[in-house]
This record gives sequence, C-alpha cells and structure tokens, in this order.
Amino acid sequence: MLRSGHESNQMLLKTVRERPGLSMYELSHEIGWKIGRVDGCVRRLLNTGRIRIEAVERNGRRTNLVFPRSKKDPSLIEVPTNLLGNPHWMNEAFLYALDNVTIGISGEPNDEWKSGACFTERVNLRRHRKKISLNLPERFLRFYHLDEKHKTVALNGANILVTISGDIIQSKKYPS
Repeated sequence: MLRSGHESNQMLLKTVRERPGLSMYELSHEIGWKIGRVDGCVRRLLNTGRIRIEAVERNGRRTNLVFPRSKKDPSLIEVPTNLLGNPHWMNEAFLYALDNVTIGISGEPNDEWKSGACFTERVNLRRHRKKISLNLPERFLRFYHLDEKHKTVALNGANILVTISGDIIQSKKYPS
C-alpha cells in the first residue's frame, strides 16, 4: 500500500508540474482516477510541501486549483516558442489592456487591439531555450489585481491572451 501511494503521488505530481492550475476534478479526468484517489494524493503532497492549493471563485463556486510548490511571480508570462510561430516575436512585446479581464500580448503592434484598449505598454521580451517570457508592468498588475486573481494564458494565432478570472480567496501550503 505504501509503495502504491508513493507511485500515485509521483504520477499526480508529474501531472501537476506539466499542467499547473487544474482543479482536483480536472486532475481526476486528466489521469483517469476517481476523485477520492486524487484527494488522497493531494493531501499527502500538500502535507509534504510538494504542492500548493489556491482556492478561487469560479462562477460563484469555490474551486481548489493545484500547483507545484513554488509560486511564480504574478507578473510573469511564459509561453513555449514552438507554439507562437510568429516571426515578429523578437526582443519586445506589445501589451494591451483589452477589457477588465483580458490582456492581449503581441510580437508586433496590433492596431485593432490598440484602438479599443484601455491602455497599452511595450515591454522587453526574454528568450530561453524553448520559451519566451516577459513581466507585466506594475500598471497592469494594479489594474487587474494580479496578486489576488487567477490568470490563464492562452494562444490566439500568433498572439497571447491572458484572461483574469476568479479571486484567489485562500492559498494553502505546508508551513516551512
């Protein structure tokens, strides 16, 4: 039983690292386990400090999202380069506050987004082996309350869309 629990923990931890921010229900579907098995692994991994949980409000309901232990900077946006395919992603990115829940990010100026944006910024882009990254400016962090909200990063063609969703109402991690 102990060995089986360890193997289950490792499999769940691998999935959480590959797909951070899934709910326990989403994890159960991803791995093909019953929710009780996922819950048991989550509790063991939480107690050993290998994961953390953020409780967010989604459609009026509380949902626990599971993340690897380390918490990334809320301003950090990272995207695998092989998914972008746009030759215009060079050394800078163009950010657009499209509405109160959406940030548009492009590798080149986007006149359509600019005309409807609340405000825009240009930021430096960093290239790593297989991904690009950037930090959202303070103005975006304050406007979207990113230290208190959950964000989802998605691709729309060669552009990045960041959707800000429910409030993080509680964060759980094993005390250091």
